[in-house]
Amino acid sequence: MRRDAVESPDRALLMSQQETARLEILSGWKQIANYLGKGVRTVQRYEREIGLPIHRPAGKSSASVVATKTELDEWVTSPRGHIDSVAKRRALESRTNKLRANFLQIDSEIALTFASMALGASNQEKRRRTTQTARKAYDTIMWLRKDTDLDEAERERLDANLRRLKSELQSLGQKF
Repeated sequence: MRRDAVESPDRALLMSQQETARLEILSGWKQIANYLGKGVRTVQRYEREIGLPIHRPAGKSSASVVATKTELDEWVTSPRGHIDSVAKRRALESRTNKLRANFLQIDSEIALTFASMALGASNQEKRRRTTQTARKAYDTIMWLRKDTDLDEAERERLDANLRRLKSELQSLGQKF
């Protein structure tokens, strides 16, 4: 009797077990989170930020999600997943920095608007409130700017707005 003929049933059983393991599907955020021993929101963040392998059967915007145990296990143990997560984290940080830079520019323009309103206000209470709003915006911009990388054009544009804003605030009686 041939040796591979004897091993064939065992091998077939092993392959069948491996295929069954591959087909074990977790359905929904709760099952996936329980399998990973994490909270639902953490698992959702993992998918969004570091590439947890989640599938949406009805398309990208679908609320229903599934994942296979095999893919999750490979993702958890894969060093490639960690390298990908670093790259994704850097991309996220870059996008966040760009949003911060845009926010600073827009906020500086809004603060200038409030300062101009304060300069033109005939009512003392309105002048005080709009000056206070412009000053809070100025202080916030200065605080957030420390942690924001600006390119040369962004820096020049923001600096010009801040110089003008500071001058207007000083004319409104603000001390720096």
